[in-house]
Formats: sequence, C-alpha cells, structure tokens
Amino acid sequence: MNGPLRTWTVASRKELEAWARYHGTTVAIAEQAWDHITYRAEAVDRDGTRFRCTYREQIPPRVAGKRRAHTYTVTMFHGPGGASCYHVREVTPEPGAGDDPARLAELLAAAEIQHERRALCGASVENLTVLTTERTYPADGPERVRV
Repeated sequence: MNGPLRTWTVASRKELEAWARYHGTTVAIAEQAWDHITYRAEAVDRDGTRFRCTYREQIPPRVAGKRRAHTYTVTMFHGPGGASCYHVREVTPEPGAGDDPARLAELLAAAEIQHERRALCGASVENLTVLTTERTYPADGPERVRV
C-alpha cells in the first residue's frame, strides 16, 4: 500500500537537483509542452510517505515559438485481441532534430505510448499504426502534414 503523498514546487532546477541528490533519487521530465518543461523527483520515506518535488521551467519565447511550430498531434491505433485501441499524443520534436519533423513526432509518440500503456493494453512500437499526424497549431503552417 502506498503511503500519503506530499508535494511541493521549488523555484529552480538547481534546487530540485539538490533535493534529488539529498534523497538519493533522480530528476525526470514529468511533462512538457511547447512553452515549458516540468521536472519531477520522487522519494519514499521509511514510513511509506511519498514525496514529490517539481520544477516548471518556462522556455524562452523565441525558442518556444519554434517549438510551437513543431508540435504535432499524432493519432495511432493497434488491435489487441480483435478490438481496436486508439491513442492520441501531442509531441514536440526538437527543432532541427531531423529532416522530417512529422515522422520524428510519430516515432516519439509511439515510444511514449509504449512506455505508458504497454502493460495495460499491449501497445508497442511494433504494433502501433499511425492514423494521422497533424500540426497542433495549424496557423503556424499547413494543417495536415501526413495522413
């Protein structure tokens, strides 16, 4: 059984990393969007109390604008046991990370879906099929990139 959860937010990534070192844990990306990245570290005390410390880093406006233009919504499906299972993810490949950002978005979405859902529904990079890949913010470019 999990103990109670205590959470708080710190003012800098340096402070979060110091907290993680003190508690013998690591910092991981908990969530990201085109304009920010949220980092999280978690630890469990001897009595079972869980601690979660987070830091939200705002991305500078110039970089955020580039990330916004490269944010895609990817829809994928797979058919476990004859039924269809659909997954939708919003992903932001790093600008300049490859020649085809839409394809990179599909690969990132598939990896994220596998990591989050494999144990629950059997989703894997191998059995996911792309239905649509669209720019999330179509005013930044052509709305439908790949169908």
